[in-house]
Amino acid sequence: MQAFRTTLARCVAACGTGAGALAVALRDAEPASNLGLPSTGPASKLVHELSFGVDPALASDFKTWLATYLKSLLQLPGMQGAKVLAPATPFTPTPGVVFVLGGPGAGKGTQCGLIVEKCGYTHLSAGDLLRAERKSGSAQGQMIDEYIKEGKIVPVEVTVKLLVDAIKASGAQRVLVDGFPRNTNNLSGWQQVVGDSLQLGGVLFYDCPEEVMQERLLERGKTSGRSDDNIESIKKRFTTYLNETMPILQYYEHQGMVHKIDGTREVDDVWADSKAAVATMERRFVASDQAAVAVHVYSTDVPPTTSEAVVARVAKAAAQQFGEGKVSVTGRALLIDSSLKAYDLDALRAFD
Repeated sequence: MQAFRTTLARCVAACGTGAGALAVALRDAEPASNLGLPSTGPASKLVHELSFGVDPALASDFKTWLATYLKSLLQLPGMQGAKVLAPATPFTPTPGVVFVLGGPGAGKGTQCGLIVEKCGYTHLSAGDLLRAERKSGSAQGQMIDEYIKEGKIVPVEVTVKLLVDAIKASGAQRVLVDGFPRNTNNLSGWQQVVGDSLQLGGVLFYDCPEEVMQERLLERGKTSGRSDDNIESIKKRFTTYLNETMPILQYYEHQGMVHKIDGTREVDDVWADSKAAVATMERRFVASDQAAVAVHVYSTDVPPTTSEAVVARVAKAAAQQFGEGKVSVTGRALLIDSSLKAYDLDALRAFD
């Protein structure tokens, strides 16, 4: 008690009779290692800021487990307390999109059908949506029809809106967009209209030599009834593909998002690579689909405790409870440089 009184007296003396009040609570947000301050001895308290990514399906179970686990964590030497922070707004997973590209006859349609059947994706084609809207008789369909009749390119905003509306209407969380974007105009239109409302997982690119694709299309033309499955149309489609679509692939290759697959092989062999590529993109989707949770764990520096050690301990426990990859854990150490409390100004006047 005497120590408390001595400390209180020193605080009052330091503040002085005319001291003003501060209405803030202050904590340095920079990692302790980056503060750049001269060493004045070991810090009395550290904040280990842990960030969790949690599979939404596990959110309820994770919340219950975390509370119990933190109680056991705080029994370790040097631990003082913890606070769990949750987002102020509900978490909603962002639908994931995969672009499917390749020359005409490269086998995109066959592989898309398998992905839909075996992986539960929804398959959309920009061309099919435009044709369906054109036939619908709607005002937008009439506008599309006029563009096509006049030999004009349908505005990319219209095409992207049809895709976005179709994705929303489907309620799907995973979507294959076949044959899009075909050119840089498509790409810029997608980025401007979609923004971050949809997440791109990657690009499936089915690579196939022109002579193989030509042979396949001519064979298909015997029974498809498609007016463009003839040698003249095929050559024009190849030229368009090479000139306009290849720059799109180069753009996404630079970002490491293209999964190049040899489309000349048997369907089952191609499917094996498609399945592996989808699995890779799923890991990307799952990482972004995780709900965010944060925890502040407070510890002293005696005994020394690093955030790396705390993260490793918590990550191991979460993996044992929920399985590998279901909960991601990252963290950093924050040094409490100063802490100020707010006081009632009116109440302080009694000390003037």
